[in-house]
Amino acid sequence: MADATFYRFYRTPRFSANHIAEYLSTTDANQREAVIRKAKFPRTLPVIAYQQVTPHIRRFLTSNSGDMTIFDGIIETLQQKALSPDEGYERDEARRCLAAIEAFKATFVQMKLGRIMFQPGPSDVAMKVESVTINSRLDPPLVESGRGGATHSGGIVLLLAASPDARKDIAARTKTVAAIVHWALESAASNVTPHPRLCMSFDAFGGQVVRAPDSYTNLRRRISASCREVAGNWDRVGPPSGYDGPEWR
Repeated sequence: MADATFYRFYRTPRFSANHIAEYLSTTDANQREAVIRKAKFPRTLPVIAYQQVTPHIRRFLTSNSGDMTIFDGIIETLQQKALSPDEGYERDEARRCLAAIEAFKATFVQMKLGRIMFQPGPSDVAMKVESVTINSRLDPPLVESGRGGATHSGGIVLLLAASPDARKDIAARTKTVAAIVHWALESAASNVTPHPRLCMSFDAFGGQVVRAPDSYTNLRRRISASCREVAGNWDRVGPPSGYDGPEWR
């Protein structure tokens, strides 16, 4: 049996909504190349912060109950880990996860949900822009039933970013991600029309829910121009140091 590898490889251009947001926030060619490299050669088993928390946030949202006691069990488990005398990643991550739950709760209570109903998720919505496949992970998707029977769709992209590095250019990035969600849902074959107000970046540590803009023509032009650049540079960008994945040339 062959040894497991630490990297994968995408032969054709493929970005997430977060990759596009990060790409638009770069200031030089080296930074843009680094974003392409990260998307082209992703790790097979990435270390994902807050992964102990996100399933419980999803469960809370899709319950559509507003019942915060849903978090009681995971909070108790994390508190036990956080009090461990042993220093290390597990204790530190438990403390970060506890902070994330409290930040999520504080932000959620400010939301005006109205007739919004969260749907089972996560749900991936992909679109192609200038030969680049862009994937948006809605966690979860949602619908809103208005008066008169009209229904609109949307979705949340949950962002748990607490450190200064993770929050770099956060205002621009959250706006871009929400706008991409709206565009992706608009491009999908569906009988339900998406509404910008329902396409959101949920910035828990920032204490805000950023919605897609009603005016998006210029932003979509910027995204399209960036995708053309990504597609043109994809083949020439090489792997990171230590790459052990499939042959990429």
